[in-house]
Order: sequence, then C-alpha cells, then structure tokens
Amino acid sequence: MATAPGGTPQQAVGQPPPVPLPQWFVEIDTAKKGEVTRADFVKYRMKLFENLDANKDGKLTIEEFVKIAEPPYSNDVPGGPTLEERRNRIRAEFQNIDTNRNGFIERAEVEAVINAEFNQYDTDRDNKVTEPEVRLIVQRSLAREAAARREVEQRRRQGMAAINDFIDMQLREADRLDKNNDGKVSLQEYMVLAGPADGPQSQGLLPFDIRKQLVQRKFQEIDTNKDGQLDRVELTATAVKQFLEIDGNKDRFLTDDEFKKAQEEETKKTRAILQAMQPAQPAQPPRPAPAQPRAGQAPQPAPGAPAPGLPQGLPQGTR
Repeated sequence: MATAPGGTPQQAVGQPPPVPLPQWFVEIDTAKKGEVTRADFVKYRMKLFENLDANKDGKLTIEEFVKIAEPPYSNDVPGGPTLEERRNRIRAEFQNIDTNRNGFIERAEVEAVINAEFNQYDTDRDNKVTEPEVRLIVQRSLAREAAARREVEQRRRQGMAAINDFIDMQLREADRLDKNNDGKVSLQEYMVLAGPADGPQSQGLLPFDIRKQLVQRKFQEIDTNKDGQLDRVELTATAVKQFLEIDGNKDRFLTDDEFKKAQEEETKKTRAILQAMQPAQPAQPPRPAPAQPRAGQAPQPAPGAPAPGLPQGLPQGTR
C-alpha cells in the first residue's frame, strides 16, 4: 500500500474507508499503543456514572439516569429517535440494569454492565482490546443497526408497531391523564378512565361503582411500589410487559390481529373479574314434584314447554 508523506497509509482507490475507532478508544489510548485494558475501560465508563450522580450518594435514580437521553449526552440527529423516544429507551434500560429491583442503579450494577460490554470487544479474552478487535465489532454493530432500522421502517409502512412505538403510545395516554403535569399519575387522575357516573354518556356502560373498582384494580397492578402514584418507570415497565404478552409470534412487532386478540383476552379477563365480584346466589329450594295425573287425564305441559303435539323448535301459533 502506498504511503502519504509522514508514513500514513493512503486509502486504496475503490476501497471503503476503514471503520472509525469509537471515541472512547481514542480518549483512553492516549499513548497510542493501539490497545485498551479492562481496568482503563471500566474507569473511563464509570465517569458517566459519577457525572449523573448529582447528589453523590453512590446510586442513580430514574430521574438522574434519564439525563443520558438529553444534551450534552445525546442530541437530535436527522432521521434519528426523538428526545421522548430516547427517554423511553433509557427508562427501559434502567429496568434492565436495576437487577435487584430496588428502584436505584448502584455502582456494582453499572460495573457489571460495563464489564459485559468490554467482553464483547475482547474477543480473545486477554483483558485488553486492540484496534482490530474494536473495528471488527463496530463494523458488525453498524451493519446490524442499519438492518434493524430498515426492518422497523418496513414494518411501520405495513401498519405494525415496534416496542418503542407502543411505549410512546402508552406514555402519551398517561400524559393526558397527568393534569397537574408533575410527571406522575395519581389515583384521582387515573379514575377518569372509569367514565361518567351518570347522564347520556353512561348509557350502556357497567354501573359506575363496578367501573371504579375495575379501574382501581388496574391502577394497583401498575403501581408496583405502592406509593399511590404511577411514575414513568412503572408505566414503561407495564408497557414493555404488555408488548411482550401481545406479541404472539415474538417478532418484535405488533399487528392488527395481535391487537384484536389481546382485546379479546382482556374482555375475557374483565368478565372473569366481574363474575368474581358478584355476590354468591343463595341455593334455590327444590321444587315440589308435579301431581300425578289421574287415570284418563292427559298430562299438563311443563311451564314454558310447547304444548304436546307441537314440534320442538317451532313457536306456538305457527302451524
């Protein structure tokens, strides 16, 4: 390969440019040795944790962690995800990292994720990452991301919904309920879903008390930390859970048929709940046996049964 003045290899004509090194590799490898050790990688990555930990208590809340989706950590790019889409992804990622489910991301949990990321680059498991290893992994990652974007756009044109679309839809519904704009939905705000207590709009609906009980039951299912508020973490977790349940063929997209089937299942579930809410009916006393006809007397038809001589299934008076 020809070299430019100074010894830098020139790019051969017709060949694609080499995959650029990630910024983290350039910033860590200040000595230009062409490699990064595991210890240096973990130390570098943990700087983000330190920056996000605003109150320096050694753990991150969802409010602190979601800052990753905002400038200067993440910016809008043409054709890229919106700010709200990025926030939704970060909220879902919070759930994945918070393995002990205490509502915080702790140092050990972050370090475990960072070490797992390092392992993806360290293909020969020598506890250091070289330039060739990084370029290969980045090239494969870019190819997968491009293929995923094409698939999402194609499915969207077909009317399907990806998981981020579903989460956005659920959070927009929650935002409409959040009348005081505090980022959470109280039980009082959520009870609007029960509908009107009376009036023309309540015609054909279940009794208002029943509707209130159903809505309150749903609120309690979402409110996993039992603080009487539905926050973005709980709403996102519920949306993810619902998506996985609705996605029957596990192709990561929801079709109209899957939505319809989910609605049917929800209707069955609601009917079962209503049946369980009904008070038990007292046992009916046995009816006395009908009097036996005297000899020569035709038996009387049972109440509601067709008169003797009429075929079953035809109403009386049609012959």
